[in-house]
Amino acid sequence: MLGKLIGAMVTPFNDQNEIDYNEVEKILKHYEDLSHDAVVILGTTGEESSLSEEEKENLINFCFAHTCLKIIVGICENNTLKAIQKIRNLNKWKVSAFLVNVPYYNKPPQNGIFLHFKKIAQASEHPILIYNVPARTGTNIEYQTIRKLIRICPNIIGIKECSNDFNLMSIIHKNHPNFLIYHGNDANFYLALNAGACGIISVASIIYGKDYAQLIHDYEEGFKNCLLVEYLDLIGHLISYETNPIPIKYILSKKGYQSMNLRLPLIKLSNEGIKALEILY
Repeated sequence: MLGKLIGAMVTPFNDQNEIDYNEVEKILKHYEDLSHDAVVILGTTGEESSLSEEEKENLINFCFAHTCLKIIVGICENNTLKAIQKIRNLNKWKVSAFLVNVPYYNKPPQNGIFLHFKKIAQASEHPILIYNVPARTGTNIEYQTIRKLIRICPNIIGIKECSNDFNLMSIIHKNHPNFLIYHGNDANFYLALNAGACGIISVASIIYGKDYAQLIHDYEEGFKNCLLVEYLDLIGHLISYETNPIPIKYILSKKGYQSMNLRLPLIKLSNEGIKALEILY
């Protein structure tokens, strides 16, 4: 439904701290050239929390006008009522899915997480992917909660799983084979495929999309290219050397992309990070 190779898009900021739409168009075209199926905008990689509501609206509008890719829109919110309002405001767009994070900071119990997603699903006119990223939220969604949501919320169609809990992936895939599981980390993708992942939502695919596509193809053909698996694992670990999207924006700048500035509280890559990433360019 959403495809197998999905790019997590950065938001380019120029020296005036404004969104550089010329660069957005260039990035979208590159995703198309690298055979992506979809792109996530306003996600973690896109620095959603640093954008104004007007900027978000303008970026969504621009992306719909400048790409044929499926568009997944991130909803980053720990206030259930605010998340519902965001969803209702965005229902007018023909988004392929909303990517909705497990609430951060509040650290709700599992039933709170269940009710949070249930209410959001009821408000959405489009499919929803659960975004499970405990390293950022401090809370991990458990299988029984996912199971309940699958049973009562037909528009919750999948999960972006960033915890590297391959046992969870395996259990979901075994019991709910039609539920989409996307690996949310660039490293360990082969392990995720073995555990039942149907694809990846990747930060690094803006540069290494052909490699990730090849890994998926090889896996489906029953072939493991050990060198490619190790290579992508290395890339995955390096681009997480510091907080995402700091490393990927630095790499993109070295690859010739413009306006790869960050908004506070994120800052440019450290000297140690620059040395660590030298192998990639």
